[in-house]
Amino acid sequence: MKKLLLLLFTFTTALLQAQDISGTVTDRNLGNALPFASVLLKDAQKEIISVTADDKGTFTFNTPNEFTSGKLIISYVGYTPLVKDIAKKDFPLTIKAALLPDATELNEVTLTSKKDAVTLKGDKMIYSIEKTGLGNGNNGLETLRQLPGMSLDKDENLIFRGSNVQVMINGKKSLLQGDALREYLRSLKGSDIANVEIIAQPSARYDAAGTAGIINIVLKKNRAAGISGNVYTYTGYGEYFKAQQGTRLFYNDSLWTINGNASYYDGKSVNHRKVKQTILLDEGTRNIDQRNEWLPVTTSKNVNLAAERKLSKNELISTELQYDYSGADENTYGTTKEYMNGLPVTTVNLSQHIKSPSERITGNLFYNYTSDSLTTKFDAQANYAHYKTTNSGYLRNDYPADVFMQLNGANKTTYDVATVQADLLQKIGKRVTLEAGAKYSFVDMTYYNRYDTNNAGLLIIPDSLLVNDFSYKEHLTSAYTQASLDLEKWNFMAGLRMEHQNYTAASLINNQTNHKSYTNFFPSFSANYKEGNSQYQLSYSRRIGRPNYLALNPYYQYIDAYTLEKGNPALRPQLYHSLQLSYVYKSALNLSLYGYRYKNGFTNVIDYQESDNYNITYQANAAKGNRLGFSASMPYEVNKWWSMQLSLDGNYNSESAYIPGFTYSGSGWGYSANMYESFTLKNDWNINISGFYNGRTTAANGYSRATYDMSVSVKKSLLEKKLQLSTGCSNLLKRSFYNTVTQVNNVTTDWTNRWETRRFFFQAVYYFGNGKSKNIKSASLGEETNRI
Repeated sequence: MKKLLLLLFTFTTALLQAQDISGTVTDRNLGNALPFASVLLKDAQKEIISVTADDKGTFTFNTPNEFTSGKLIISYVGYTPLVKDIAKKDFPLTIKAALLPDATELNEVTLTSKKDAVTLKGDKMIYSIEKTGLGNGNNGLETLRQLPGMSLDKDENLIFRGSNVQVMINGKKSLLQGDALREYLRSLKGSDIANVEIIAQPSARYDAAGTAGIINIVLKKNRAAGISGNVYTYTGYGEYFKAQQGTRLFYNDSLWTINGNASYYDGKSVNHRKVKQTILLDEGTRNIDQRNEWLPVTTSKNVNLAAERKLSKNELISTELQYDYSGADENTYGTTKEYMNGLPVTTVNLSQHIKSPSERITGNLFYNYTSDSLTTKFDAQANYAHYKTTNSGYLRNDYPADVFMQLNGANKTTYDVATVQADLLQKIGKRVTLEAGAKYSFVDMTYYNRYDTNNAGLLIIPDSLLVNDFSYKEHLTSAYTQASLDLEKWNFMAGLRMEHQNYTAASLINNQTNHKSYTNFFPSFSANYKEGNSQYQLSYSRRIGRPNYLALNPYYQYIDAYTLEKGNPALRPQLYHSLQLSYVYKSALNLSLYGYRYKNGFTNVIDYQESDNYNITYQANAAKGNRLGFSASMPYEVNKWWSMQLSLDGNYNSESAYIPGFTYSGSGWGYSANMYESFTLKNDWNINISGFYNGRTTAANGYSRATYDMSVSVKKSLLEKKLQLSTGCSNLLKRSFYNTVTQVNNVTTDWTNRWETRRFFFQAVYYFGNGKSKNIKSASLGEETNRI
């Protein structure tokens, strides 16, 4: 007990011990914190220590015992550095560095040093875009894809380690999705981005849902009053034309920040689907060969308005309103051929037409208080969203002998989502930071679907199931607490999040009501260590995956003459234990070992009904297993005008599932490689070449075939870099597509989705105004809207 008390006393003393030097870095004109500013201490002969301020502009450190006197240099790109003479006799020393914008700010930064370009801190891997030079001459999308583990999928959406990543902008989840998000990022200049935080193991402050990780894009804050913005247009052609136009507008002064943006998209695309099933039966081999073409024509409109007002030096309030409309007119044409022992049995032709307009209205109110010393920060926000989707159309199957069955259908789905949350951050001394927060969300969903048919005898389900209604109400309450400790070389963070989910899912027509309640605890921990040019990070978090709302609906959806999809009201959340170990050398070489273990995992069941010759597909909590991966990334400057980024990823997976008629157990390997090259030439020309190779991936119940491709783009800046033109071709080789084979018991399914792979494009962006943009806090509805 005495030893324990002594250890506790020593630890407490260490927490409260004053640092030699601490301080804050702010903009002298506006009072804004300057995140991740550089702080350098030198004596007469050499550099003593170099640190980076945190995202609040605060810094603290101890000096070596041999230090007696020297110079402290505090700098931030675009600002005049502060140089101050200091001596050890003045310690402890507190610095309030208020920097002035540099009137001779250069249009483009020449990279001379990459020290502290990458910082491991808490649960984050922080990339300073200015110090790495990734933003020079690149747009926002090209900048992000060069980060370790990041790549683009066939539609140029961001992918992190093979999975869709949650995108946040200035700490709040972006409500932009798909085309709108991609074009927004493409319209940014790389130099608009101050830092990018990769959060592979989110800590307790974040919602516990998901395993793909979070990427937080920190945009530069405004430095001068004025109006700025851009207008852009994009045109692409794969097998069909598509186009998008948009504009972004910003106004800010000493009190107000006002943002507005709007975009319009119109395009047609195609997906060539091919599914081959081989079924081994007692009487022989049955083959089902399906080939479909899905042709959606989509138009979408997006308008966003936001305003922020400083109430005082320490307080601000903001609000945002966003409206989205998307209209899809979809046609599907297909043929299914059935064979038995190699002989033709029957042919069914499919034709389908669906109109699917949807609307979304989102709004929020946000309040922030930050103390003068930056030791206390309090945020509170309320968010609301309303979604409405309607579908109408028909599905027709034509059989031999002029026999057909047509389903005419319509459904309507509405969502109302409301959340309130509050977060408090308090620094204690110079080393300890405490955080706590709470959140409550409410979801109310209604769904109604109706089919009628001309020929009920050809249905593979009873006609009593052609009408379905469903309602879902969810209350999710969460709270967290978290503490971090900063030492000279070490940084520790530990937290605990509690989430209580209570929902009622009811279908009156099916006379079925499910009421479930779950309480789960989600611990998280990270430890970071820095020594010289080396940085290490170990992090752990427990995560959860919740089923989509409609997945709990006991509905039946008619896909085609051989496939029926149904919901599963018995679905439960899936839980993960996730771990990562990372190493960074000289802010360049990045190595990570990561993995997670899970049970009650979702698996997509294909239940073949042998007696009636059709498939029922549904989700079930049937999988348990683990995934272990290794990733490596290395930038390389061949010379001043040629830079490269190489990323490698390998993983090992094992999984088992036990469902009657759908049982498997096994393991497999997968790997991928990505290369990005940038050539910065004279007269503001820039060429980018990228390529990827995804090797054959084996899994417990099948494998995916290897895919590869490359993309090329050329950019030219005009009118003193206010106009940027770019053109090129993505997926030039037409080898980027989805192709997987599953084999469970006596059924083998070979599934291929081939989208418009090769796509030529042209984009023009014109930047105007002198004011610098500042993004206002967006509505925080990430976990709730991901399950829609």
